[in-house]
Amino acid sequence: LLIHVAFGSVALLTAALAFLTEKGPKFHAKVGRVYALAMVGVGLTAGALWWLGSTDFLLFIAFFSTYMVLVGWRLGQNRKGSVGNIDQALVGLGIIGTLGLLFIAADIAFAGVGPWDKDASFAIVPLVFSFICGSLTYFQRLSLKRGTAPRGKERIRLHGIFMGAGTISTVTAFSLTAIGGGIVVWLLPTVIGSALITYNLGGLRSGRVQIPANSESA
Repeated sequence: LLIHVAFGSVALLTAALAFLTEKGPKFHAKVGRVYALAMVGVGLTAGALWWLGSTDFLLFIAFFSTYMVLVGWRLGQNRKGSVGNIDQALVGLGIIGTLGLLFIAADIAFAGVGPWDKDASFAIVPLVFSFICGSLTYFQRLSLKRGTAPRGKERIRLHGIFMGAGTISTVTAFSLTAIGGGIVVWLLPTVIGSALITYNLGGLRSGRVQIPANSESA
């Protein structure tokens, strides 16, 4: 558990640094790499905790978070727009995460009880995360269908969306640990984080958020 918390703490710190620093291939990219590696650690240790008795729900939340960050990191690195086995593997991970969260939502709804003795209404939480995961997996699959991954500002836009979604779920898990579990606690970071992502993407379109020219080039 301590190792899992340590990875999560590093992920939160580097996510904040990546959000606040100038976007580009220098410090921002280095921080993003540490963030992605920390999230891999979160995913692996979540699997170990599940093996030791943690809930399926927390396992798939960690799975969802790690998938989003890995796709975001791949988009950040893939300036040439190449499509490889890693991209198809990530799509597969997204599908697994979507179906897993959807199954958990259905199980909570029909069983009438969720994790931590929550009632059936808690099913809305994994359902929302399943919808987000499924939507982004679908968009990722669409972006790869033409045989070339996104480039230029489209690549940067999707990089921000996936990294932002991964950060939202990381903050959500932290909120659960620090405050406790409830529908509001689980979904409030999604509402706030989505607004921040939209604000940043709007800044990219308007020029308020500046991206170094070599970040957009192949």
